[in-house]
Parts: sequence; C-alpha cells; structure tokens
Amino acid sequence: MDINKWDFDYKEIKKEVTTSWSRCIKYKTKRVVNNNSYKQNNESAYLDEQAGLLNYCNNYFSEIIDKIDQKVCFFLVNENLNLLEIIVEPNIENILEKYKIKRGFSFIEKEAGTNAVYLAQKTRKPISILPGHHYCKPFNSFYSIAFPLMIKENILGYINIISRNIIKKEVICLCKIFQDNLKLKIDYKLLNKNNKFNNLTEKQLYLIKNMANGYTEKVIANELHLSISTIKYHKRKLFNIFHASSKLEIVIKAFKNGLLSFEEVEF
Repeated sequence: MDINKWDFDYKEIKKEVTTSWSRCIKYKTKRVVNNNSYKQNNESAYLDEQAGLLNYCNNYFSEIIDKIDQKVCFFLVNENLNLLEIIVEPNIENILEKYKIKRGFSFIEKEAGTNAVYLAQKTRKPISILPGHHYCKPFNSFYSIAFPLMIKENILGYINIISRNIIKKEVICLCKIFQDNLKLKIDYKLLNKNNKFNNLTEKQLYLIKNMANGYTEKVIANELHLSISTIKYHKRKLFNIFHASSKLEIVIKAFKNGLLSFEEVEF
C-alpha cells in the first residue's frame, strides 16, 4: 500500500484548524462537546440506507481493533455529520460514555468544536489533527484522522479514527483498503439502482464468491447443504444473468459491478 496516495495537506489543515478555532472563540463555543445535541439517523443518508453496510463496517473495523497493537476507536458518520456507528475498544468506550457520545451525536463545529470530521467535510479531503487541535473535550485528548467516503464526486459519509497515541501507518493503510473495498461494494449500486445485478440472491452471491476462490461444485454444495445439481442450476442462471461464456468472465464482471471485493478472494 502506497501511503503517499493518501497524503495529508498539513499546511491547509493548519489554516483550517486556526480558522475553526477563531470561529469557536468568536461564537463562545463551550470547551466540552454538546452531549444534548442528537439527531435520529432517519435522514436519506446513503450509508444508513444500504442494507448490510453498517454490519460490513462494524465487522471490518472490529477485526482491525482485535488484530492491531493499538487502542483505537472508529466512528462511522453520515454525510450530515451525525454519528451512525461506533466501533471501540473498552478503555476509550468508557470516556465516550462519560461524555455521552453515542449514535446521533453531531460533529458540526458549533456542537463539537474544531474536529477532524468537520474539517474533512469542509475540505473534502483526509484530515489528520493532533489532540491540541481539537477545541472541545474529550477529543482534545486524542489524535484524530477523518476521511470522506467518496464515490466519484459524491460524499457518502466519513470514517473517523481516534487514539490516545499517534495513529500507526498500518491503521491508515487498513482504512485505505476499506475505502477501496467500499467503492467496489457500493459504487455501482448507488449510481445504478435499477441494475439487474442488484436482484441477485444471497445464494447466487455466495456462489460467485466461491467460484472466484476456485471452489468445486461439490465443495460449494456441501457448504450450502444443497445438491450438486442445484448448484449447477444456479451456475446456469448466473451465466445467463451475466451474459458470460466462462466462470472467469462472471468473476470479472462481478468485480466491475461491486459484487466482489479483493478481501473476499484468496490470491
């Protein structure tokens, strides 16, 4: 992973942080986040609408927390800067609970002061800021990185990572992988909602994934507790749906249409 593809513009960040602090001081923003400002996540947020997407995010970042040697917290935030999901290890969770930071919390500047999510929205770029850059508690105790989840020019939401310590490059790399995989998963579905591939069944999607991994019909049949003839039937349907002449062509088209991501296939 070339980390330089996700460079932070520190000169611009410094300017935005300074300007944000000036606004907070001018409007007498409290130095503690406003924990009474919540919105129900019932807006037409892309991230909230996509079936299974929150589970995908939760599972992905939960695995990161389990595997890496750093205590971090991940916030999934919608395009209106409302908190959709928190994936957190226990030590940080206690701090968030103390300040009542939970689903529906708003990261807008007047409620949360200067913060990475707000600046990522303002600049439409990845943002990395130090604890002292935050205007409000408890964020002023954390290093923070936020990046917009973008499909072409559309911002679908934001991922925010916070940690007591400098966020490691491996965490940043894993987030970049997540961003790339997310594009593969939802790009086509968001911008082409009437696409015929959106009607594929769970069994058909599972079959495509196993075909991509080179599993035999017998293995797939055993996994799904189905007969080999049933697997053959579903494969024939997939050939017709994808207008494909080979399994490889089905797999390639599945990748192009966001039905498969690189993490699901063993290379």
